[in-house]
Amino acid sequence: MPEGNGSESAENMPHLPGLLAPIVDGVAESVIVRDLSGRILLWNKASEALYGHSREAVLGRNLHELLPAHRPASTADLERHLLEQGHWEGELKRTTASGGDKQVDIRWTVVRDPSGQPVSIIEYGRDVTRLSDIEVESRMQAHRYRNLFQAMAAAFWELDFSEVRRMLAQLAQGGVTDFRAYFEAHPEFIDAAIAATRVVDVNEKTVMLFGAGSREKLVGGTITHFWPPESRHVYAESLLASVHRLPSLSQETRLSTLDGRTIHALFTVCWPPGHHGRGTVLVGVIDISDRVAAEQEVRASELRYRNLFQAMSTALFQLDTTRQRALIADLMARGITDIAAHVDNDPDFLVTYMDAMTIGDVNEAAVRIMGARDRSELIGLPVTRFWPKPSYPVIRRALVSGLRQNVTFEEETVHYRLDGREIHTQFIVNASPELRARNMALVGLTDITERVAAQKALRQLQSEFAHASRLSMLGELTASIAHEVNQPLAAISANGAAGARWLSRPVPDLDEVRSIHTNMVSDAKRAADIIARIRAMASNKTSERQSLSPNQVIEEAVKFLRHELMAHEVDLSLEFADGLPDIEADRVQLQQIIVNLALNAMQEMKRAHCPQPRLRMVTLLAEGELRFEIKDSGPGIPPAIQERLFQSFFTTKANGLGMGLSICRNIIEAHGGRIWAENLPSGGACFIFTLPFAR
Repeated sequence: MPEGNGSESAENMPHLPGLLAPIVDGVAESVIVRDLSGRILLWNKASEALYGHSREAVLGRNLHELLPAHRPASTADLERHLLEQGHWEGELKRTTASGGDKQVDIRWTVVRDPSGQPVSIIEYGRDVTRLSDIEVESRMQAHRYRNLFQAMAAAFWELDFSEVRRMLAQLAQGGVTDFRAYFEAHPEFIDAAIAATRVVDVNEKTVMLFGAGSREKLVGGTITHFWPPESRHVYAESLLASVHRLPSLSQETRLSTLDGRTIHALFTVCWPPGHHGRGTVLVGVIDISDRVAAEQEVRASELRYRNLFQAMSTALFQLDTTRQRALIADLMARGITDIAAHVDNDPDFLVTYMDAMTIGDVNEAAVRIMGARDRSELIGLPVTRFWPKPSYPVIRRALVSGLRQNVTFEEETVHYRLDGREIHTQFIVNASPELRARNMALVGLTDITERVAAQKALRQLQSEFAHASRLSMLGELTASIAHEVNQPLAAISANGAAGARWLSRPVPDLDEVRSIHTNMVSDAKRAADIIARIRAMASNKTSERQSLSPNQVIEEAVKFLRHELMAHEVDLSLEFADGLPDIEADRVQLQQIIVNLALNAMQEMKRAHCPQPRLRMVTLLAEGELRFEIKDSGPGIPPAIQERLFQSFFTTKANGLGMGLSICRNIIEAHGGRIWAENLPSGGACFIFTLPFAR
C-alpha cells in the first residue's frame, strides 16, 4: 500500500484495536496487532520509539515490508509455524526508519474468534540490542533451556505447584506428620491436589503424545484428565518426595491422553538444588507402552512355556549348561578344536562334562519317570547320576551334535532311575539358539521300556516264524539235500574201493593210494560242510549279526540250490559288482531270503511251463546301499496280487502257508532295508531288496 494512504486504512480498521490503542500506549513493550495478511491494525507508542515510524504512517501497511527482518528462516516459514502452533518467539534483527538495525526479542500470539478461526496476530517486542553481559547470559540460558525443553524426545511439563504447596503446608500446620498414612486415609486429598496442579508450559512432544493438537489446549488447564484413578498413588509418591525434599522421583505408571488412550509411562518429577519452595516443578514423561507390551508378551510367553512344560506327558528336564560351556571354551582356548577326538583320547573328560550339567527344573512327568517324590529330589543333580556307563557313547554323540550347532539330537538309550533301576528311553535334546544364549538345554525322555520289551518279544516271534519257514523250505529241498550229501559219500565209497584194489596188488602203488586218500578227505570235508549248512539253516539260534561280504553270502546260498537248478533245468547267472563294502547282517537269515526267492521263482517258471527258464542274481551299489535283484523269465506278477505279495498268509501255491515273503520282508526291515517286487519290461518278475552297509 502507498505510504500516504495510512489515514484511509485507519478509518477501515476494526473497531477493537482502535479502542485498545490508548491502553497499550502505556505499555513499555512494543505492541503491534496485524491481520493474517500482515496489515498493521495497531501500533503503540513503544513501537514508534523502537522503530522510528509514527502510528499514522504505518497503519494499514504490511509489517514485513515495513520492517524487513534479517533471519536465516524465511518469513513464510515463521508464519506457517505461527499458525500451526498458535505462538512463536525468538529474536529478529530489523531495519528501523533511520536505516539502522536493531535486535528485537519478539513474541507472536494468534488471536482466534469464538469458532476457533485465527483473525489477527499480536506481537510483543523488546529492544535487546544493548543488553548487559549478565542479561545476555541470562537470556542465553533461557534460550538454551527453551530449545532443550522443546527438542527433548520426552514429554516435558512445567507445572504450577504453588496451590498444592499451600495445601501441604496447611496439613503440616494442622499437625499432620505422617503424610503417607494421611494420603492413604484421605484419597480425596490426592484428587484435590491433582485438580489444583495447573499446566504452565509443555513441549511439542507432550502435545503429540497426549493428543492435544495444540499447546493451547493444555496450557492453563489442570492435570486431572491425565491421571486415571489407578495411578493416583504415583502422584501421592511425588507429594511425599516433595515433603521429604528429595531431588527427584521416577516411577512407572499409566496416564490417560485427551483422545481416551491409556499409555504406560515413565513419570519423573524433579526439584533441582535450590528449587524447593518455588512455585513450579518440571515433570518428564516417556512413553514406554511398547516396552511394557513387549515385557507383558515375554511374561505371557514364559507363562505359556511354563504351563506347557508342566502339562507335557513327556518327561522334560531343563539343564543348566553354564559350566559345561565353560569347559568347552577352556578346551578351545587351549587350542583343542577336535573335541570328539579329545573325548576319545581322554574318557574322563566325558564324565567331567556330564558332571558340569545340572538339572535346573523338571516337570511332573520327569518326577514320575525318575521315581522321585517331588521336584526337589532332582533339581541340582548332575546328569551323570542318571547315565549307566554303557550309555556314555550317546552323550558323546550328543556333544558332537551340539558342537555342530544342531538344534536337536535324538536316540534310544538306557537311563537310571533314582532307585537304580534301568529304563529304556527315547532321549531328545533341544538346544535352540535361544536356549543356548541363556545357557540352557531342554531334554525330553520318553519311557519306552515296555515298547522295547514288546519289540524283543516280536523279534523272538519273528525268529520262530523264520525258523519254521526254514524247516518248511528244507523239506522242499529234501531231494537237493540228499543229492548234495550223496555226491561226496558216493565219491568216498568209490575212492575207498579203488584204494583197496591198489593196496591188493603184489606191489602196492602207494602214490596212487595217497592221492585217493587225499580225495577221500576232501569229499568228507565237503559232506561235512553240507551238513553244517543244513544244521545252521535248521537251527533256531538268536539272530547274530556280523560283517559279511554280500557276494560271498549269495554264493553260499546258491549251493543249496544246485540240485533244484539242475532238476528244473534253470540257467543261473551271477552278476556281482566288485569291491562292495561289507554289510552287517545275520548270515543264515540272509541266505534264507535268497533261497526262498529263488525257489519261488523256479516254481513259478515250472508252473508256467517256461521253455527256457532263467534266473539272474545281481548285486550293485545304489544310493549308498547294497541292492540285490533276482530276475526270472516267468510270467510275471499279476497286477491284482502285486500289492498283497508280502502280506502274511497270502499265497498262490496250492499247499503254501503264505509266510515266506512276509518273513523275508520282516527280516529285511529288521536289518534296516526294504524289499519290493516289480515286473520286467521284457517279461518276468524281479524281486529287489536293499540293505545298508556296515559303518
